[in-house]
Amino acid sequence: MEVVKHFDAFFVDEIEAAEEKLNLQLSPHSKLYLIHLLKHLSEGRDFFYSEVIQDKPLAIVLMEAMHKNVFEKTRDLKAVGDLSLIFSGLYPDFLTRRMVDIDYFIEIGRRSFHLLSEVYGPYKTKQDLASLYSWLVSEFLSLIEILTEISSELSFMDEANLAKALSRWHKTKIRKYLSIMESHKIEPLM
Repeated sequence: MEVVKHFDAFFVDEIEAAEEKLNLQLSPHSKLYLIHLLKHLSEGRDFFYSEVIQDKPLAIVLMEAMHKNVFEKTRDLKAVGDLSLIFSGLYPDFLTRRMVDIDYFIEIGRRSFHLLSEVYGPYKTKQDLASLYSWLVSEFLSLIEILTEISSELSFMDEANLAKALSRWHKTKIRKYLSIMESHKIEPLM
């Protein structure tokens, strides 16, 4: 159990360090969600939702979710949102050889969490979940900025690919990509 406490503390420290460095302040809802997501990822227990995704594009999973019962719908929408956060923030190099890039994952993730907030909205007993997913929608880019910063700190990113950094900065305005270019004395055109 001591290891779990250290993982929690590690994730809290990393998120708070990224918030401070980026001058961002996540809501308590979003911060807790991110801590839980990172902890779940580190435990490696079927994180990638293999029964949900089944090698399908996330857009297909999102569309199919709309025609499922409420339990399957929430499971699938959460999987799409979580994977979008992870791929676009923590593992952006995973997207390098894909036909779509970070902006696709940002849009699909935000849409997924928005749909989750609508699913829970009408249920009085589920108002906290509706609120959580609403916060995640509004802070999605901030969450990605923080995950991108953590990804860089953990050396998960290839910071030598300046063309990719420039492209992603133009698509998202994520500050880490701008700092990568600036560290190589490149100032992108607005």
